[in-house]
Amino acid sequence: MPEGGKVRVLHMIGAGKPGGAEMFAYRLLVALNARADVQLMVAARHGWLERMLKESGVDVRTVPYGGMFDFRSRWMLKRLAREFKPQVIQSWMNRATRFMPQGPWATVARLGGFYDLKYYRGRVRELIGNTPMIVDYCVRHGWPRERTAMISNFIPEPKADWRDVRPEMRKKLKIADSMTVLMMAGRLHEVKGIDVALRVLAKLPKSFVLLLVGEGPKRSELEALARELGVADRVRWAGWQDSVTPYAAAADLWLAPSLHEPLGNTALDAWVHEVPLIASRTGGLEMLVEDKVTGMRVEVGDSEGLCDVIQILTEDKNLQRKIVRGARETLVRDYSEDGIVDKYVSYYRHLIKQELS
Repeated sequence: MPEGGKVRVLHMIGAGKPGGAEMFAYRLLVALNARADVQLMVAARHGWLERMLKESGVDVRTVPYGGMFDFRSRWMLKRLAREFKPQVIQSWMNRATRFMPQGPWATVARLGGFYDLKYYRGRVRELIGNTPMIVDYCVRHGWPRERTAMISNFIPEPKADWRDVRPEMRKKLKIADSMTVLMMAGRLHEVKGIDVALRVLAKLPKSFVLLLVGEGPKRSELEALARELGVADRVRWAGWQDSVTPYAAAADLWLAPSLHEPLGNTALDAWVHEVPLIASRTGGLEMLVEDKVTGMRVEVGDSEGLCDVIQILTEDKNLQRKIVRGARETLVRDYSEDGIVDKYVSYYRHLIKQELS
Protein backbone atom coordinates (compact mmCIF):
# COMPACT_ATOMS: atom_id res chain seq x y z
CA MET A 1 0.00 0.00 0.00
CA PRO A 2 1.49 3.38 -0.94
CA GLU A 3 2.27 5.64 2.02
CA GLY A 4 -0.72 7.88 2.60
CA GLY A 5 -3.10 5.76 0.49
CA LYS A 6 -6.57 4.75 1.62
CA VAL A 7 -6.87 2.13 4.33
CA ARG A 8 -9.53 -0.49 3.57
CA VAL A 9 -11.08 -1.71 6.83
CA LEU A 10 -13.94 -4.11 7.48
CA HIS A 11 -15.50 -3.94 10.95
CA MET A 12 -17.54 -6.85 12.33
CA ILE A 13 -19.95 -6.29 15.22
CA GLY A 14 -22.63 -8.70 16.34
CA ALA A 15 -24.40 -6.68 19.03
CA GLY A 16 -28.13 -6.24 18.52
CA LYS A 17 -28.99 -4.00 21.46
CA PRO A 18 -27.50 -0.63 22.47
CA GLY A 19 -24.97 -0.28 25.27
CA GLY A 20 -21.67 1.40 26.09
CA ALA A 21 -19.54 -0.64 23.66
CA GLU A 22 -22.13 -0.25 20.91
CA MET A 23 -22.29 3.51 21.45
CA PHE A 24 -18.52 3.81 21.14
CA ALA A 25 -18.56 1.57 18.06
CA TYR A 26 -21.11 3.92 16.50
CA ARG A 27 -19.02 6.99 17.31
CA LEU A 28 -15.78 5.47 16.01
CA LEU A 29 -17.29 4.05 12.83
CA VAL A 30 -19.00 7.31 11.91
CA ALA A 31 -15.72 9.16 12.50
CA LEU A 32 -13.72 6.65 10.43
CA ASN A 33 -16.28 6.86 7.63
CA ALA A 34 -15.76 10.63 7.48
CA ARG A 35 -12.02 10.23 6.89
CA ALA A 36 -10.71 10.74 3.37
CA ASP A 37 -7.93 8.21 4.04
CA VAL A 38 -10.25 5.34 5.08
CA GLN A 39 -12.55 3.12 3.04
CA LEU A 40 -14.92 1.49 5.49
CA MET A 41 -17.38 -1.36 5.40
CA VAL A 42 -19.30 -2.65 8.45
CA ALA A 43 -20.84 -6.10 8.86
CA ALA A 44 -23.42 -5.59 11.62
CA ARG A 45 -26.21 -7.59 13.18
CA HIS A 46 -29.75 -6.29 12.63
CA GLY A 47 -30.65 -3.84 15.39
CA TRP A 48 -29.97 -0.43 16.89
CA LEU A 49 -26.36 -0.04 15.73
CA GLU A 50 -27.12 -1.19 12.20
CA ARG A 51 -29.91 1.39 11.94
CA MET A 52 -27.84 4.22 13.39
CA LEU A 53 -24.89 3.53 11.08
CA LYS A 54 -27.06 3.35 7.98
CA GLU A 55 -28.71 6.64 8.91
CA SER A 56 -25.22 8.16 9.19
CA GLY A 57 -24.25 7.07 5.67
CA VAL A 58 -21.95 4.18 6.61
CA ASP A 59 -21.75 1.21 4.20
CA VAL A 60 -23.39 -1.48 6.35
CA ARG A 61 -24.06 -5.11 5.40
CA THR A 62 -26.42 -7.10 7.63
CA VAL A 63 -25.11 -10.40 9.01
CA PRO A 64 -27.09 -12.59 11.49
CA TYR A 65 -24.16 -13.61 13.77
CA GLY A 66 -26.10 -16.57 15.11
CA GLY A 67 -25.02 -19.58 17.16
CA MET A 68 -22.25 -22.12 16.75
CA PHE A 69 -23.88 -23.77 13.72
CA ASP A 70 -24.59 -20.52 11.86
CA PHE A 71 -22.75 -21.45 8.67
CA ARG A 72 -24.66 -18.84 6.67
CA SER A 73 -22.97 -15.97 8.53
CA ARG A 74 -19.54 -17.53 7.97
CA TRP A 75 -20.24 -17.81 4.26
CA MET A 76 -21.58 -14.24 4.09
CA LEU A 77 -18.51 -12.79 5.82
CA LYS A 78 -16.09 -14.74 3.65
CA ARG A 79 -17.90 -13.45 0.56
CA LEU A 80 -17.88 -9.86 1.86
CA ALA A 81 -14.16 -10.08 2.55
CA ARG A 82 -13.42 -11.51 -0.91
CA GLU A 83 -15.43 -8.74 -2.58
CA PHE A 84 -14.32 -5.80 -0.41
CA LYS A 85 -10.65 -6.93 -0.20
CA PRO A 86 -9.94 -5.34 3.21
CA GLN A 87 -6.41 -4.79 4.43
CA VAL A 88 -7.62 -4.99 8.04
CA ILE A 89 -10.61 -6.73 9.60
CA GLN A 90 -11.54 -5.61 13.12
CA SER A 91 -14.06 -7.47 15.25
CA TRP A 92 -15.91 -6.27 18.34
CA MET A 93 -16.53 -8.61 21.30
CA ASN A 94 -16.95 -12.38 21.39
CA ARG A 95 -19.95 -12.94 19.11
CA ALA A 96 -18.46 -11.34 16.00
CA THR A 97 -14.94 -12.63 16.62
CA ARG A 98 -16.16 -16.25 16.36
CA PHE A 99 -16.91 -15.58 12.69
CA MET A 100 -13.60 -13.90 11.73
CA PRO A 101 -12.75 -14.91 8.14
CA GLN A 102 -9.13 -15.83 7.47
CA GLY A 103 -7.23 -14.49 4.48
CA PRO A 104 -4.56 -12.05 3.28
CA TRP A 105 -5.51 -9.30 5.74
CA ALA A 106 -4.58 -8.25 9.26
CA THR A 107 -7.03 -9.45 11.93
CA VAL A 108 -7.63 -7.59 15.19
CA ALA A 109 -10.29 -7.58 17.91
CA ARG A 110 -11.14 -4.67 20.15
CA LEU A 111 -11.76 -5.43 23.84
CA GLY A 112 -13.63 -3.05 26.12
CA GLY A 113 -13.69 -5.47 29.04
CA PHE A 114 -11.93 -8.41 30.63
CA TYR A 115 -13.22 -10.99 28.15
CA ASP A 116 -12.26 -14.66 28.07
CA LEU A 117 -9.44 -14.85 25.53
CA LYS A 118 -10.44 -18.35 24.42
CA TYR A 119 -12.83 -16.62 22.01
CA TYR A 120 -9.93 -14.78 20.36
CA ARG A 121 -7.10 -17.32 20.16
CA GLY A 122 -6.78 -18.79 16.68
CA ARG A 123 -9.23 -16.25 15.30
CA VAL A 124 -7.35 -12.92 15.44
CA ARG A 125 -3.67 -12.10 15.54
CA GLU A 126 -3.86 -8.74 17.33
CA LEU A 127 -5.86 -7.23 20.19
CA ILE A 128 -6.78 -3.64 21.09
CA GLY A 129 -7.60 -2.85 24.72
CA ASN A 130 -9.13 0.49 25.61
CA THR A 131 -7.32 0.76 28.97
CA PRO A 132 -3.82 -0.19 30.18
CA MET A 133 -5.48 -2.58 32.67
CA ILE A 134 -7.16 -4.51 29.84
CA VAL A 135 -3.84 -4.71 27.97
CA ASP A 136 -2.13 -6.01 31.12
CA TYR A 137 -4.95 -8.54 31.58
CA CYS A 138 -4.43 -9.85 28.03
CA VAL A 139 -0.68 -10.18 28.54
CA ARG A 140 -1.13 -11.93 31.91
CA HIS A 141 -3.39 -14.44 30.18
CA GLY A 142 -0.82 -15.29 27.55
CA TRP A 143 -1.35 -12.83 24.70
CA PRO A 144 1.99 -11.47 23.38
CA ARG A 145 2.51 -7.87 24.50
CA GLU A 146 3.88 -6.92 21.08
CA ARG A 147 0.51 -7.92 19.58
CA THR A 148 -1.58 -6.00 22.13
CA ALA A 149 -2.24 -2.29 21.56
CA MET A 150 -3.89 0.30 23.82
CA ILE A 151 -6.23 2.85 22.22
CA SER A 152 -8.74 4.60 24.45
CA ASN A 153 -12.28 5.77 23.73
CA PHE A 154 -13.43 9.28 22.89
CA ILE A 155 -16.65 11.23 23.25
CA PRO A 156 -17.63 13.62 20.42
CA GLU A 157 -18.02 17.28 21.32
CA PRO A 158 -21.67 18.40 21.52
CA LYS A 159 -22.88 21.35 19.45
CA ALA A 160 -21.93 24.77 20.77
CA ASP A 161 -25.49 25.66 21.77
CA TRP A 162 -26.33 22.36 23.49
CA ARG A 163 -26.98 24.02 26.87
CA ASP A 164 -29.79 26.14 25.44
CA VAL A 165 -32.27 23.27 25.90
CA ARG A 166 -31.84 23.26 29.72
CA PRO A 167 -35.12 25.11 30.53
CA GLU A 168 -37.09 23.04 28.01
CA MET A 169 -35.57 19.76 29.22
CA ARG A 170 -36.23 20.51 32.87
CA LYS A 171 -39.81 21.40 32.06
CA LYS A 172 -40.23 18.14 30.12
CA LEU A 173 -38.81 16.17 33.06
CA LYS A 174 -40.93 18.13 35.57
CA ILE A 175 -37.92 19.43 37.45
CA ALA A 176 -38.10 22.87 39.05
CA ASP A 177 -35.26 25.36 38.56
CA SER A 178 -34.51 25.24 42.29
CA MET A 179 -33.82 21.49 42.29
CA THR A 180 -30.39 19.85 42.00
CA VAL A 181 -30.25 17.16 39.33
CA LEU A 182 -27.95 14.17 39.86
CA MET A 183 -27.47 12.40 36.54
CA MET A 184 -26.37 8.87 35.72
CA ALA A 185 -25.97 7.49 32.18
CA GLY A 186 -25.58 3.81 31.36
CA ARG A 187 -27.25 0.42 31.41
CA LEU A 188 -29.54 -0.32 34.33
CA HIS A 189 -27.30 -3.14 35.50
CA GLU A 190 -26.21 -4.14 38.99
CA VAL A 191 -22.55 -3.21 38.37
CA LYS A 192 -23.47 0.45 37.75
CA GLY A 193 -24.31 1.12 41.41
CA ILE A 194 -27.73 2.60 40.72
CA ASP A 195 -29.04 1.08 43.93
CA VAL A 196 -26.32 3.02 45.77
CA ALA A 197 -27.48 6.25 44.11
CA LEU A 198 -31.10 5.56 45.11
CA ARG A 199 -30.10 4.97 48.74
CA VAL A 200 -28.13 8.23 48.67
CA LEU A 201 -31.13 10.07 47.24
CA ALA A 202 -33.16 8.91 50.24
CA LYS A 203 -30.60 10.59 52.55
CA LEU A 204 -30.53 13.89 50.64
CA PRO A 205 -32.98 16.80 50.96
CA LYS A 206 -36.09 16.68 48.79
CA SER A 207 -34.58 19.34 46.54
CA PHE A 208 -32.41 16.61 44.90
CA VAL A 209 -33.60 14.60 41.87
CA LEU A 210 -31.95 11.54 40.28
CA LEU A 211 -32.03 11.43 36.46
CA LEU A 212 -31.31 7.97 35.00
CA VAL A 213 -30.53 7.86 31.28
CA GLY A 214 -30.38 4.26 30.14
CA GLU A 215 -32.25 0.99 30.04
CA GLY A 216 -31.49 -2.51 31.24
CA PRO A 217 -32.50 -5.71 32.99
CA LYS A 218 -32.65 -4.21 36.48
CA ARG A 219 -35.22 -1.50 35.79
CA SER A 220 -38.20 -3.18 37.48
CA GLU A 221 -36.11 -4.11 40.50
CA LEU A 222 -34.73 -0.56 40.78
CA GLU A 223 -38.19 0.98 40.41
CA ALA A 224 -39.36 -1.23 43.28
CA LEU A 225 -36.37 -0.12 45.39
CA ALA A 226 -37.17 3.55 44.68
CA ARG A 227 -40.72 3.00 45.92
CA GLU A 228 -39.46 1.15 48.99
CA LEU A 229 -37.09 4.01 49.82
CA GLY A 230 -39.81 6.62 49.31
CA VAL A 231 -37.98 8.43 46.49
CA ALA A 232 -39.96 7.26 43.44
CA ASP A 233 -41.31 10.80 42.89
CA ARG A 234 -37.74 12.14 42.77
CA VAL A 235 -36.43 9.72 40.13
CA ARG A 236 -36.70 10.40 36.40
CA TRP A 237 -36.41 7.32 34.17
CA ALA A 238 -35.36 8.61 30.73
CA GLY A 239 -34.78 5.18 29.18
CA TRP A 240 -32.24 4.57 26.42
CA GLN A 241 -31.35 7.70 24.45
CA ASP A 242 -29.29 7.89 21.26
CA SER A 243 -27.77 11.09 22.69
CA VAL A 244 -27.34 12.00 26.35
CA THR A 245 -26.59 15.64 25.51
CA PRO A 246 -30.10 17.13 26.05
CA TYR A 247 -30.28 15.36 29.42
CA ALA A 248 -26.80 16.54 30.39
CA ALA A 249 -28.10 20.07 29.82
CA ALA A 250 -30.58 19.48 32.64
CA ALA A 251 -27.95 18.06 35.04
CA ASP A 252 -26.01 19.70 37.88
CA LEU A 253 -23.80 16.80 39.03
CA TRP A 254 -22.85 13.55 37.29
CA LEU A 255 -22.67 10.31 39.28
CA ALA A 256 -20.71 7.15 38.43
CA PRO A 257 -20.91 4.99 41.59
CA SER A 258 -20.07 1.80 39.67
CA LEU A 259 -19.04 -1.38 41.43
CA HIS A 260 -16.86 -2.25 38.44
CA GLU A 261 -15.97 -0.32 35.28
CA PRO A 262 -13.24 -1.34 32.75
CA LEU A 263 -12.98 2.20 31.35
CA GLY A 264 -15.98 4.35 32.19
CA ASN A 265 -17.40 6.06 29.10
CA THR A 266 -19.77 7.78 31.50
CA ALA A 267 -16.84 9.75 32.95
CA LEU A 268 -15.86 10.96 29.47
CA ASP A 269 -19.49 11.94 28.87
CA ALA A 270 -19.48 13.98 32.06
CA TRP A 271 -16.24 15.67 31.06
CA VAL A 272 -17.30 16.59 27.53
CA HIS A 273 -20.57 18.05 28.88
CA GLU A 274 -18.71 19.94 31.63
CA VAL A 275 -20.82 18.50 34.44
CA PRO A 276 -18.86 17.93 37.70
CA LEU A 277 -18.27 14.21 38.18
CA ILE A 278 -18.34 12.01 41.29
CA ALA A 279 -17.03 8.49 40.63
CA SER A 280 -16.16 5.38 42.59
CA ARG A 281 -12.60 4.13 42.98
CA THR A 282 -12.77 1.18 40.61
CA GLY A 283 -11.14 0.08 37.38
CA GLY A 284 -11.09 2.65 34.60
CA LEU A 285 -12.87 5.27 36.71
CA GLU A 286 -10.02 5.26 39.20
CA MET A 287 -7.56 5.57 36.31
CA LEU A 288 -9.47 8.49 34.75
CA VAL A 289 -10.51 10.53 37.78
CA GLU A 290 -7.96 12.49 39.76
CA ASP A 291 -9.59 13.53 43.03
CA LYS A 292 -10.57 17.21 43.18
CA VAL A 293 -8.89 17.76 39.78
CA THR A 294 -11.03 15.96 37.17
CA GLY A 295 -13.73 14.75 39.56
CA MET A 296 -14.43 13.64 43.11
CA ARG A 297 -13.77 10.04 44.18
CA VAL A 298 -15.60 7.84 46.67
CA GLU A 299 -15.14 4.24 47.78
CA VAL A 300 -17.14 1.54 46.00
CA GLY A 301 -20.56 1.05 47.58
CA ASP A 302 -20.06 3.84 50.15
CA SER A 303 -23.46 5.54 50.19
CA GLU A 304 -22.57 7.68 53.23
CA GLY A 305 -19.40 8.92 51.54
CA LEU A 306 -21.21 9.59 48.28
CA CYS A 307 -23.91 11.52 50.12
CA ASP A 308 -21.30 13.70 51.85
CA VAL A 309 -19.39 14.41 48.63
CA ILE A 310 -22.61 15.35 46.78
CA GLN A 311 -23.46 17.91 49.44
CA ILE A 312 -19.90 19.30 49.56
CA LEU A 313 -19.74 19.69 45.79
CA THR A 314 -23.24 21.16 45.56
CA GLU A 315 -22.28 23.94 47.96
CA ASP A 316 -18.75 24.60 46.61
CA LYS A 317 -19.12 26.30 43.22
CA ASN A 318 -15.40 27.07 43.04
CA LEU A 319 -14.58 23.38 43.37
CA GLN A 320 -17.13 22.60 40.66
CA ARG A 321 -15.42 25.05 38.30
CA LYS A 322 -11.97 23.64 39.14
CA ILE A 323 -13.10 20.07 38.39
CA VAL A 324 -14.78 21.05 35.12
CA ARG A 325 -11.64 22.91 34.03
CA GLY A 326 -9.33 20.00 34.91
CA ALA A 327 -11.60 17.50 33.19
CA ARG A 328 -11.74 19.61 30.03
CA GLU A 329 -7.95 19.88 29.88
CA THR A 330 -7.54 16.10 30.31
CA LEU A 331 -10.23 15.36 27.73
CA VAL A 332 -8.65 17.58 25.08
CA ARG A 333 -5.15 16.26 25.76
CA ASP A 334 -5.86 12.51 25.97
CA TYR A 335 -9.39 11.66 24.75
CA SER A 336 -10.24 13.94 21.83
CA GLU A 337 -12.03 12.49 18.81
CA ASP A 338 -9.35 13.57 16.32
CA GLY A 339 -6.54 12.18 18.46
CA ILE A 340 -8.14 8.76 19.05
CA VAL A 341 -9.26 8.33 15.43
CA ASP A 342 -5.74 9.25 14.27
CA LYS A 343 -4.40 6.52 16.55
CA TYR A 344 -6.74 3.95 15.00
CA VAL A 345 -5.75 4.87 11.44
CA SER A 346 -2.03 4.86 12.32
CA TYR A 347 -2.47 1.48 13.99
CA TYR A 348 -4.18 0.06 10.90
CA ARG A 349 -1.28 1.28 8.75
CA HIS A 350 1.15 -0.39 11.17
CA LEU A 351 -0.74 -3.70 10.87
CA ILE A 352 -0.77 -3.49 7.07
CA LYS A 353 3.00 -2.95 6.98
CA GLN A 354 3.44 -5.99 9.20
CA GLU A 355 1.34 -8.10 6.85
CA LEU A 356 3.36 -6.94 3.85
CA SER A 357 6.77 -7.49 5.48
